[in-house]
Amino acid sequence: MLFLWVSPVILFLVLMASRAVAAVPAAAFSLTLAIVVAVGFGPIDIAPSEIARIVLAGAWVALPAVLVILTGLYFTQVLDTAGSRPAQSPATALPARHLGTICLFLGPFVETATGFGVGYVVAIGAVLAAGIAPATALALAAFSQMLVPWGALGIGTQISAAIIGMPVEMLGWRIALITAPMLWLTLLVYWRIVRHAGIEVDAARKREDAGSVLALSLLLVATNVLLPIELAGLLAIGPVLLFRLWRQEGAFLFSAPAIRRAAPYLILIVLLAVTKLSPGIRALLATPAFTPGQGAPDFAPLASPANVLVLAAILGCFAHGRWAALHGAIPGALAKGTRASILTILLVALACVIVRSGIAQAVADALRSGMGDHAALVVPVLGSIGGYLTGSNTGAGSLAMPVAESVASGAVLPWIAGAAIMAGSVFTAFSPVRFAMGQAIARASAQDSRIALYLLLPFALCASSIAILAVFLAQRLLA
Repeated sequence: MLFLWVSPVILFLVLMASRAVAAVPAAAFSLTLAIVVAVGFGPIDIAPSEIARIVLAGAWVALPAVLVILTGLYFTQVLDTAGSRPAQSPATALPARHLGTICLFLGPFVETATGFGVGYVVAIGAVLAAGIAPATALALAAFSQMLVPWGALGIGTQISAAIIGMPVEMLGWRIALITAPMLWLTLLVYWRIVRHAGIEVDAARKREDAGSVLALSLLLVATNVLLPIELAGLLAIGPVLLFRLWRQEGAFLFSAPAIRRAAPYLILIVLLAVTKLSPGIRALLATPAFTPGQGAPDFAPLASPANVLVLAAILGCFAHGRWAALHGAIPGALAKGTRASILTILLVALACVIVRSGIAQAVADALRSGMGDHAALVVPVLGSIGGYLTGSNTGAGSLAMPVAESVASGAVLPWIAGAAIMAGSVFTAFSPVRFAMGQAIARASAQDSRIALYLLLPFALCASSIAILAVFLAQRLLA
């Protein structure tokens, strides 16, 4: 019976690993199987009408993410049309010594603001412009994904928190603490790959990179303690990126062309700060709020970050005087975002069915009986698999959170969930989705992708080891 209960997840993993079908049909097949298993063979009796309500509740949970997906891509398309997004530059304008800024800070900043691999696109274009070979460029661009828990204004992490019924504030600072040591180990891997590219990393550059990562680590924890998750990632990496750019560009950083290019991102940060930090405005935007019941959280449309993304795009166009970009960006955003939106709805609905039908609890009981306290160590592995196969933080959470909620509770649960989110987010960097995108941009071969994955193997091992160690320590110290 245990195999039957986990068969929807196994089906999704097999279909994605085999690449027999795309992610959306794989999720649809898995959701259908989960409904059949829950109604006909689940551990608790549940009526078809109840399952239908659970699926609708799952779609409701996914709604905030869908809105941010579409508006985040709209924001990106507007910047592309208006000429404001960081883009591939001529090789002569991008010295190789700036690789650290591009890979470790610029790429993650753009990913935090917009999500969905946009930071990866920016990073790989800039790395290629520096004259780096395709295989190494694919590997270096992957570091743009190291802050994916805060990507797209943290919407994937918010979805994971909603699945386990936990305020996202309880997860943010814990994920930051787990991420901090990963950043340090990531820096060692980054230097190794840069040396593989034939670029010497001297002591001065190592000191600058190490100081920047130290500042980022401290700011990441502090902002997640003090600020909403939508702002935490941006205000952690933004100052570090600004300082490094100032060191490299000098007075040009504050010139009119540079400020115009940065205007949409500055506007986005200011609008988020106003809407999230002002108690009066936050209370005003919190109503009206709606919920379909079934344990689904309230959703206040006026408080959605989607509104901020659209407003930032409009004001950014005003700064550039290119109003046609507002209309022209809509078809591109819909074309790129529809599949990701449908996949998000299906995966979150799948997670809700697994949790509300009692399947997750039954599987967790079986894991505990077979593995004892070590059952929780499976959760980061599930997150990593989900992140790798879907290229999505939401996908990682949808696979890992149902089991996390069932194998842990109390003070241990947010640490286990945070470890799984961190691991799953890092593994999105290695996903076939990201690498297919990178191969197309770099005109790389399959052999180039295999070399890049080999170079990134220590990055994956670092993330997995730290996530598993965090779960182990949480169980020993807090259980």
